[in-house]
Amino acid sequence: MDLTQRFGVKRLFYMLFGILPLNGEEVTIMAANISSGNGQSYDPGEGTRIFKGLKPDIVLIQEFNFGSNTDAQLRAFVTDAFGAEFSYVEEGKPSGDIQNGVISRFPILQSGIWDDDDMSNREFVWAQIDVPGEKNLWVISVHFKASSSGASRRVGQARQLAEYIEANVPVDDYLVIGGDFNAQNRTESFLNELDHLVKVTAPWPVDRNGDGDTNAGRSRPYDWVMVEPELNSLEVPTVLGGRSYANGIVFDSRVFTPLSAVAPVLAGDSGASQMQHMAVMRTYDFPPELDDYESWVVERFSAQEYAQGESIWGALADPDGDASVNLLEYAFGTDPTVAGSREKFPEVAIVSGEDVVSFPVREGSALTYELQVSDDLSDFVELSGGVVSDGPVSDGFKMRTVTLPISNKKFFRLKVVR
Repeated sequence: MDLTQRFGVKRLFYMLFGILPLNGEEVTIMAANISSGNGQSYDPGEGTRIFKGLKPDIVLIQEFNFGSNTDAQLRAFVTDAFGAEFSYVEEGKPSGDIQNGVISRFPILQSGIWDDDDMSNREFVWAQIDVPGEKNLWVISVHFKASSSGASRRVGQARQLAEYIEANVPVDDYLVIGGDFNAQNRTESFLNELDHLVKVTAPWPVDRNGDGDTNAGRSRPYDWVMVEPELNSLEVPTVLGGRSYANGIVFDSRVFTPLSAVAPVLAGDSGASQMQHMAVMRTYDFPPELDDYESWVVERFSAQEYAQGESIWGALADPDGDASVNLLEYAFGTDPTVAGSREKFPEVAIVSGEDVVSFPVREGSALTYELQVSDDLSDFVELSGGVVSDGPVSDGFKMRTVTLPISNKKFFRLKVVR
């Protein structure tokens, strides 16, 4: 597959070279099967305290039970554990008794359920989320078959999940698969069904002692946050309690210090009665949405040129030395890396006894093109009057002409403002 088709020119640029024109927004994504008690629910409170202390932005939650699971009760739980601004989706009791869900600080654009035909008490729950930047994020909350004897069934579940993703998730959106996979080890066969979609290899999140296992007994890597390669390239350390976890954290309240940094978590919360697993959290720096000029810069300059800084790609830089700065090359559709590329620059002509000024205008951009006039090359003012007309759009530009009565002495200049 052509990588530019899968990722797009700008995102491929980021992924390969890790160079961003602006700081993005860090987003923490958590996989959480941290229900407790005999009812496999969040009623006892230990899981709720962990959510409050870790403050994730997006949660792929399992065993999403609270009270009787009425809309009002679930809304109250989400508001208490995360905040009133968080949205959520869950599959509902008709799908089973330990349903999956998604909770998000960012708007959920659409959501739904894909049938896991291997399981009768939980399904694949997905949501498309409006995260910062140009792309949306698709997350799928999963809870695979448990036990070592379920390995072959997990392969089947992963295979059908991959088919759902390939059929429904736009290639231009980010992708995260997360939750309780009940993986017995880091090389289980079901991972082979997903490795063309998400990264399933090391490094993985660990606790402060370097342990990456997530089940209650801390002996199996049950819970994962898996992301596609382009999002994986945007991972940044998860910082918690003054400590930096390069590839995310497996949170165990019994070993984490200082607990004061994650209040109201209590030391015994991760070891509570019937506590299912440990929460897993990773952090990603989502690139900002680029304006038209920034997008043009990424497409026009190589990573090596970009790395040299604004002296090369800045709006007022002139890397090809032709006395035309990048902003004007962008405004008129010329090549900033080829000296003398001025074939589309403004022109002035006398036609049938009238002055005609023509110049290209980039269609759909936020640029302002202001034609100015002077009698002495000293004081320029915005031109008033004249007949303005735009030609058809071609290759992203339209030719604008301004026609006005001829004068004995007149100078024109075009001011372009971004």
